[in-house]
Amino acid sequence: MKSRNIVLRLFVYLIGLAVIAVGINLSKLSALGISPVSSIPGVLSARFPQFSLGSMVILVYCLLVAAQAIVLRKEFKLVNILGVPVAIVFGWLVDFVGVSAFRLTLAGLDLGIDREFHGLMAGIAAPQTLFGKICVLLVSIAVIALGVCIYLRPKLVPMPAEGLAAAFAGVWKKPFGNCKTGVDFTMIFIAFILQVVLLGGFAPIFNGTSVVGAGTLLSALLVGQTVKFLNTYLFKFSQKKEG
Repeated sequence: MKSRNIVLRLFVYLIGLAVIAVGINLSKLSALGISPVSSIPGVLSARFPQFSLGSMVILVYCLLVAAQAIVLRKEFKLVNILGVPVAIVFGWLVDFVGVSAFRLTLAGLDLGIDREFHGLMAGIAAPQTLFGKICVLLVSIAVIALGVCIYLRPKLVPMPAEGLAAAFAGVWKKPFGNCKTGVDFTMIFIAFILQVVLLGGFAPIFNGTSVVGAGTLLSALLVGQTVKFLNTYLFKFSQKKEG
């Protein structure tokens, strides 16, 4: 019974990660700005197109695990190290459900599989009007928030960005929410600087090819609030009905 419970929790956890991956790809499809936690990988993938978005997610998320080790020092534990395999699985999910073609790699390292794959969302046409782009962006925010709610419920390994925020919260004795907001906006700032340096200065902002945009900021502001709303009104309501 106990092993069945662990399998069920792991299944729910993976479903949550997959839903988040769908939301990230929807934010990419909107062309208004990719989601905050994938902003740095998004810029790097745009600059080095031989590396898929998922590959760069793995690389950056592993760096976030390393950052946890620096912050926590002796308090760095197994649950933090498990952020590395989580990063690998999540990066693969981002590509698997993605809107682009990709080659199966491990953070850009060739696995010897000489075949190009197409993400499950590769056939979805990008919106052409501003209204359509805003609609896709808002859907992406809702989908990411839903995925976060799902993946947190089994209480397994936190994603590296959340793990880093939890590390800061523990060391600095600050609320987790404040630290998470700080991590998100720091990643956006770094991604924006990388975008300016690597993708042609400020031109992408004005010609519609920006990876980090208004949608990125909107996601940073709204995903957390949407998670709070879902946890308060959707998941608690469903628990009461089950009870």
